[in-house]
Order: sequence, then structure tokens, then C-alpha cells
Amino acid sequence: MLRQQFPFCLMSVNITHIAIQALREECLSRECNRQQKVIPVVNSFYAATFLHLAHVWRTQRKTISDSGFVLKELEVLAKKSPRRLLKTLELYLARVSKGQASLLGAQKCYGPEAPPFKDLTFTGESDLQSHSSEGVWLI
Repeated sequence: MLRQQFPFCLMSVNITHIAIQALREECLSRECNRQQKVIPVVNSFYAATFLHLAHVWRTQRKTISDSGFVLKELEVLAKKSPRRLLKTLELYLARVSKGQASLLGAQKCYGPEAPPFKDLTFTGESDLQSHSSEGVWLI
């Protein structure tokens, strides 16, 4: 199986920028008003945007050289259809909780390579080191 390098840190900074711009440009106002919350909406929007990016990266086999184009398309989608991204995240999380989706795939993972969902909560580097024998996850 071909594994693609994923510039997680770089993409995280860019998605943070997209989320802040969407908030400043009032693209999230309707959802913030509907939920009567701002920070939880922005957090969910960030996660939804990252989920979409990860999906595009993996399914379309994107590389570092594609990142500028991918981010531009993502920014347009995020500002134009924030509710769509949030709804996709909501549906995805419901599927994960039922065991019908993996962290980045559409189907449940089986076998020794299945992500250990109960182990996904960590608070620092020491927690990551304790799981290093389980292998490295690449998107």
C-alpha cells in the first residue's frame, strides 16, 4: 500500500487561518447563533475542515506539491458551505461511534492495523512514546 506524506503541522496552521478568517468574515455567524456558542462551533468547524482535507488528501492521492491548490479549494468550500462541512463531521462522528468508520476512511478497520480508538486521548509527548511500538500512522 502506498503511503502518502502528510504535512500535518503545516496544514494545521493553514486550517487555523481558514477557521479564523471564516469567523471574521461572519461565515460561521448563522451556526454560532443557532447553537448560541462560538468556541465550540469554531472548534467543530476546524475539525470538519481538517476531516475534509484528510479525505481529499487520501482519496485523491495528493502530495506536497498539491497543497497550495488543495488549501485554496478548501478555503473556498469552508467559507461558502460551513454548514455542509459541519454536517459531514457530525455524520462521520456518528459512524465512528458506531464502529462503521475509521479515523480517515469510510469503512471500519479490522485486524492489527485498526486504530485503537480508546487510546486516542493523550496529553503529551510521554503518552505518544508509550504507544510508539504500535507503529506510526500515516495518512
